[in-house]
Amino acid sequence: MNTKRSTFFWLSVTAIALLSIILSFYTKNSKITTSISLQIFKFTSIKSVFDQSGVYEFISFINKLFGRLHRWLTCDETKWKSPLIAKYRVALTLTVDQKGCGKFSSVQKAVDAVPDNAPKPTLIILDAGMYREKVNVIKTKSNLIIQGQGFVNTFIMWDDTAAKSNGTVYSYSVGVFAPKFIAQDISFKIDLCLCCSGMIKNSAPLPGPGSIGGQAVAFRIAGDQAAFYSCGFYGFQDTLHDDAGRHYFKNCFIEGTIDFIFGNARSLYEDCTLNSVASGPGINGAIAAQQRASPGEKTGFSFVNCKIAGQGKIWIGRAWGVYSTIVYIRTFMPDIVTPEGWNDWKDPSRDQKVFFGEHACTGPGSNSHGRVKYAKQLSAADAGPYMGIAYIDGNTWLRP
Repeated sequence: MNTKRSTFFWLSVTAIALLSIILSFYTKNSKITTSISLQIFKFTSIKSVFDQSGVYEFISFINKLFGRLHRWLTCDETKWKSPLIAKYRVALTLTVDQKGCGKFSSVQKAVDAVPDNAPKPTLIILDAGMYREKVNVIKTKSNLIIQGQGFVNTFIMWDDTAAKSNGTVYSYSVGVFAPKFIAQDISFKIDLCLCCSGMIKNSAPLPGPGSIGGQAVAFRIAGDQAAFYSCGFYGFQDTLHDDAGRHYFKNCFIEGTIDFIFGNARSLYEDCTLNSVASGPGINGAIAAQQRASPGEKTGFSFVNCKIAGQGKIWIGRAWGVYSTIVYIRTFMPDIVTPEGWNDWKDPSRDQKVFFGEHACTGPGSNSHGRVKYAKQLSAADAGPYMGIAYIDGNTWLRP
């Protein structure tokens, strides 16, 4: 930084000296008219000097020079040197920053600049900050990686609700419909605002249990072969729409109240925190609602080595689909988990069709004595197919 300050000083001195020489030279050679008053003479003489000298062009040049210099002095270029560039053999890197240090100030504009159907990855790096915009990654923007500066430092947010957007599935802050998507070190949430007191609250209102129209999706993933590393998903009801495709979540933080992970994807969640912010009387929340509708569908949610945390009194899963499939393996369950654990969507006909399983889970909420009869305590052999990346065919598409 001392080198940058020294450079800035000497460039400033040089610019001032050049400007002084130009003004001095043209002042000595300017013609004046003695028949006008002194005040008019001063004005016209100075204006003539400036017009003839090209000083306006010079000032414009200096402004551009100092703008670039200011950017060089104040922008930390090291944040754009991501290890993901070499790891994934990135072909194109785009940068997003709200202070003028990146190529774009909008995430959506950077996404729009991604080549269509690219055979090699494009990396979008976001500087820390809150990006308030709705982002769509359409089907043609494949092989896209979005990286932030940590999931507690970088956020994309929007304030739609089911009522405002004509349906829960359209209320997302970020929607990804392209295949081969990766996100790392970034959070997605329904819009937050800073109150006068400096506290943070949600501007999309907290929906009550079973409310209509208040749902708000932070992230919708509908593309195949997507992976999320150290990402955050914040909302209330229906936070993460794990819609369709094969997906992998590693070291992620997912927060909400009711069905805050929902959809019909085939997904593996490893080492994730599932944080309930449910409140109110009785059973007031649920983690997962999986939508598998027939035996032929290869969909389901598997939670491995995860941790349930937070507040409320919650179910760990609900049978949104007739053949809903949800498994918890080696997951910590606190006492906020209800003894029955699971819910059949108030449809007893689903009890013999759903696959709700637990294996080697720990914590006071994992006690199996009060569980519903249709829940299964799985052996190691039964749990095996749900434990690793083979569950999502990850050995064929997950990048090491």
